[in-house]
Order: sequence, then structure tokens, then C-alpha cells
Amino acid sequence: MSDVVGETQRTYDRIAAEYAEHKRRPYTPLTKYYEAFAAHLPRGSAVADIGCGPGEEVRLLREYGFTAFGFDFSAGQLRAAGVVGLTQADMRDLPIRTASVDGVWCQAALLHIPRAEVPTVLAEFARIVRDGGRLHLMVAEGNDEGWEQASHYQASDRQRWFTYHREPELTHQLAEVGFAVDAVDRHRSNREWLILGAARRAH
Repeated sequence: MSDVVGETQRTYDRIAAEYAEHKRRPYTPLTKYYEAFAAHLPRGSAVADIGCGPGEEVRLLREYGFTAFGFDFSAGQLRAAGVVGLTQADMRDLPIRTASVDGVWCQAALLHIPRAEVPTVLAEFARIVRDGGRLHLMVAEGNDEGWEQASHYQASDRQRWFTYHREPELTHQLAEVGFAVDAVDRHRSNREWLILGAARRAH
């Protein structure tokens, strides 16, 4: 485990209760992304939420008819909201069988992986998704990479690693591991967000 990922994990453990409370508040601008994801996969599809935090989006994915499971590196986050079906895991080495899920949902989580390790994560996503499956990926848009203080939490002395991405490079990286991007959108809240939808090509 790199120091960058480990430090970010410990920060999320520390802010777990506050973060879970924040996630309980529905954020309706994201509804269209759930709907787009659901439009590509039949009800009952197996979906892995990678970087699920306290699991509120796992709940939502289940409401859309998916058989959804969550994976996150922070044990504190996984315990914070009492959601069942969550597993502690490093997204760089997922404990999921090859070609065993129909879709991957990764919302505002890849941004905590150092840029040099992003290809490893994307390759893991491609490995676990069946041919014809779906990826939803939301990242912070920009060029920077580095530490940011958790300033809007009580543990403001803690820090998290953020890696920002640009559409051309990320689309290229996804293509290299077998994902064809077919939907691109942007959203602005506390950051500029880049949202990609992609299909898993046949091997």
C-alpha cells in the first residue's frame, strides 16, 4: 500500500461519521446518471460500486433494480451507515472474479488514486466486467495532483490525495483496457466533474 493511498484511507476512517451524514442527503442532479446506467443494463444485473464509501449509492443502485455490492478501502466508511453487502477492498487489486459483474459504478473515487496507478485500476475494472457490460466513471476534471486538506470536516488537520483528469487522456486509457466511451458529461458543484459512460468491448 502506498503512503498516498494509506493516508487517504486513514482520513476517510477519521471522517466516516460526518461523511456518511453528508451522503444521506439526496443529490438530485446525479439522478440522470443512475437512469443512464440503468438504461444500459437489465434489472437484476450484478453491479460493483467501487469506492462506495458508506454505501448510500449501493442503496440507490438497488432501488434501480440492480444486485449491487460495494467495495471501499476505508473500514470506517463501510461501517458508518449500516448498509449490508459491503467489502473492504483496494481498487487496484479487487477481490472479484474475472468477468463476474455486469457493471462497475465508480463515482468520485478514482480521483484518490495517484496518476501513475490509474491504469492498474482501469485494468481491474475491465477484468471484472463481462463483455458488453457497463462502466460509470465520475472524476474531478483538471490537471493537478496532490494533497488537499479535509477542511470542511471537523478533522481538518487530515488530508486526502486528489488526482484530476482530462477527457482525452482518460478516454484513451479506457480504450487501452477495452472500454469504449460513448457518453461524456460534465457537472459543477464543489469541483468541476467529468462523467464518462463506457461499454466493455468483447475480448
